Amino acid sequence: MPRILIVGGGFAGSDLARRLQKGLSRDWEICIYSAENHLVFTPLLPEVVGGAINPLHVVWPIREMAAGVTCRTAEVRKFDLEANEIEYVGPLGEVLKDQYDQLVLCCGLAVKLDIVPGMDEFGWPLKTLGDSFALRNHVVQQLERAEAEPDAERRAGLLSFAVVGGGFTGVEVAGALRDMVSESARLYSRFEAEDIQVTILEGAPRILGPLAERLAAYAHRQLEKAGVTIRVGVQVQSVSSQGVVFADGEELKARTVIASVGNEPQGLLANTPLKSERGRLVVDGEMRVSGQENVYAIGDCAAVPNASDDSISPTLAQFAVQQSKRLAKNLIAESRGKEAQPFSYKTRGMFAALGHGKAVGSPYGFRVTGWVAYLFWRGIYWSKMPSFSRKVQIAGDWISGLFFRRDVVEISTMRTPRGSLQPARPPAEEKPHP
Repeated sequence: MPRILIVGGGFAGSDLARRLQKGLSRDWEICIYSAENHLVFTPLLPEVVGGAINPLHVVWPIREMAAGVTCRTAEVRKFDLEANEIEYVGPLGEVLKDQYDQLVLCCGLAVKLDIVPGMDEFGWPLKTLGDSFALRNHVVQQLERAEAEPDAERRAGLLSFAVVGGGFTGVEVAGALRDMVSESARLYSRFEAEDIQVTILEGAPRILGPLAERLAAYAHRQLEKAGVTIRVGVQVQSVSSQGVVFADGEELKARTVIASVGNEPQGLLANTPLKSERGRLVVDGEMRVSGQENVYAIGDCAAVPNASDDSISPTLAQFAVQQSKRLAKNLIAESRGKEAQPFSYKTRGMFAALGHGKAVGSPYGFRVTGWVAYLFWRGIYWSKMPSFSRKVQIAGDWISGLFFRRDVVEISTMRTPRGSLQPARPPAEEKPHP
């Protein structure tokens, strides 16, 4: 039985597995390897940090999404192109191997935390559901510590949040964070919303570089109006537990530094012999890896040429899903003796949320702002949720946000001490009083 192995359970990998399971004959076996057993709807992670969405509503089990596919929750360490096999870590920590006839790499990209000295140790990335949990808990902890801090200068540092990077993720997490801390300030007595500082630090001349300059300027104004400080054209030289240092020696005190910086290849692809450009695998129009007949790559990890405009596809979820759709059709066609077609897709536009009720975007070439853009942004992402149940749950979160304030709850993982589970000791024999 021929086997297709898919490495990576993100947008591209999960969607590809689902489509191949439906389209290929039963003679094929499809197996997907993912470090986690669920797909994370990453565009909504800033809303998780801001408390606008229940964390469980942005994940979906791969086994349910791609029913009938063999799912392995395991880390793939390497692959052997000559032996047509991968090496992965088994459930007990043992090293195992698996054979393939065709291999599809959908590994995504990792956050390049070492791009700034100290960022790896003190920065807070936002790439996974675990990242959003950790960051949200940390923000709540900072508010609690600030409430208990009598020294005004130290309290100011605790209430200062710096976002390094003014791209889509950086802007959205800054807007969501500003909403959350502003609403939460009313619950504390030692500080007010105006005492909380959220700052975006961008090295380019403006934020949201991929958007039209007019839209980026609108976003800049709206964020500043909401209380977000934006500094463009600044270079962060280092990060510490106390804040950031700029190239000119200036310091910004901030006990929380959020890393919305560049990407790099995942560990699996970091030392691969496969050809790459700027950290992304080189593939042809049919998404076949350069120099390989039975290895494909899609999603963020692949520099997929787009036949619609002769450009390289950007690292966006909508492109990853469309690439999985095209590759699934190609693999199904080739299994039936038909020819594959090159990838071609015209973007539906890009959006950036700026906090509750505000966004900017360019759907189908039109420029929209404010509430209209915000409704577009929510509608598009809502329509892409993988199940009806998730659509209902996300809609419920958004509707409740219109009537109720966000909770300032730290979701801790504190467990019952093991000693309390031991049988109680019999009481000591009482001694008579002298």
